[in-house]
Amino acid sequence: MSRSRIKLSAALFLGACLLFVGLPATALDARALIERATELIDAEDYDLARNYLAPALIDPYLNHAERSRAYYFRGYTFNVQDMPVSALRDYNRALEFNPRNSVALVAVGVAHMLGRGTSRDQVLGYEYFQQAAALEYVPAYFHIGRALLFGTGVDKNVPEARQFLEKAADDGHVSAMNHLAASYRQFNVAQPQPEIAKAWYDKAVNAGSRQALMYLAYMYANGEFSHSGEAQPEQAVDLFQQALDAGLPGAAVNLAHAYLTGEGVARDEKKAFTLYQLAAQSAQPGSFIGLGHVYEFGIGVAQNLQLAQQWYERAAEEGSAQAATRLVSFYLQKADEASHEAAVRWSRLAAQSGDARAQNDYAWLLATSKFAHLRNGTLALDAAHKAVAKNPSAPYLDTLAAAYAEVGDFEQAVVTQQRAIAAIGSHAENDQQALRNDLERRLELYRRNQAWRE
Repeated sequence: MSRSRIKLSAALFLGACLLFVGLPATALDARALIERATELIDAEDYDLARNYLAPALIDPYLNHAERSRAYYFRGYTFNVQDMPVSALRDYNRALEFNPRNSVALVAVGVAHMLGRGTSRDQVLGYEYFQQAAALEYVPAYFHIGRALLFGTGVDKNVPEARQFLEKAADDGHVSAMNHLAASYRQFNVAQPQPEIAKAWYDKAVNAGSRQALMYLAYMYANGEFSHSGEAQPEQAVDLFQQALDAGLPGAAVNLAHAYLTGEGVARDEKKAFTLYQLAAQSAQPGSFIGLGHVYEFGIGVAQNLQLAQQWYERAAEEGSAQAATRLVSFYLQKADEASHEAAVRWSRLAAQSGDARAQNDYAWLLATSKFAHLRNGTLALDAAHKAVAKNPSAPYLDTLAAAYAEVGDFEQAVVTQQRAIAAIGSHAENDQQALRNDLERRLELYRRNQAWRE
């Protein structure tokens, strides 16, 4: 078959595809279809954008660069709609047709960095960023700088990170400005330079970054501008308010806390409650635990334990260990088995945060529950050891001893409980005797080969 016949057949097939997706059969200009698709992407109509791209991708008249561009756009629509496997497939197709497609290179790099649509491989992700940077693609400079700043896919190197971030920031890349500012802060370097950080955050604010206002507010709240490390809450509150006024709902959580505690502003419990409600309307996780707290204790609103529990549950589902710990307390106040089972479930979630107190509380429940099917000595020992490794205090050693008793190792339970009693001296004098009495009562049980039950 001649080349002209092949192209004619492909054109007829393209016309059929256009009819199938509801587009006029005369619209055979694939380039126009791609441009229309980009307009639809800007309008966030991703499904219809793909309808326009589908026939364009099989047009035999497109050159490799154009086809690569179209595949990238379709991959982008998949990615935005949380279909990472399809997105990565199209990004890779884009690179098959044009290995120098810098936008697709970065997209594939991000996918490997985050493990979206594939297994996480940060080293490979970094290599894709390097390929895009070799093509002088500005966002690639940002991604390389970020990787070097945090040591993802490459050894951490703050001075080198700044070089790449500055190249991107000088070209107007706002996220690069924010990361460059972060490179001068105390959590990234031994010798922080807060004034340089502030200068870059100010540039980011001027470039339209609302988040930079939040970062500056945190710097004042953390005392990063003070030689003594003393917080400057008034300046922090002012910046949080600016961020909220600029349309950043997360700032409402910080402002609510300030009004609740009176830090940097006159205390106003009702205003704190209103701000938590405002933040909750935008599903800000910090607002959930805030609302749980005010409802639990009736701060600025009538006390309502049922609503408090509902908000704590929503916060815990978002990963808040603090909220999960409050839920444990709620459920343990009830005597029924189902409530104690819920307490163990929420306690497990809190312990996953790595917090020593949460791990200790989880171990205690597993070792001492009055309901046999809720006890698990092996898991209790593991959690208790983790807690003691972080804080070998008397209460945590007491939990470890209870875990040893639960697995039947009473010899270690006795030894560990004796260590707990010896560690009591670190507690306040008026608490020491009560704690000693509790520990010695359990010690006598362990000496008689009996486990402790709540």
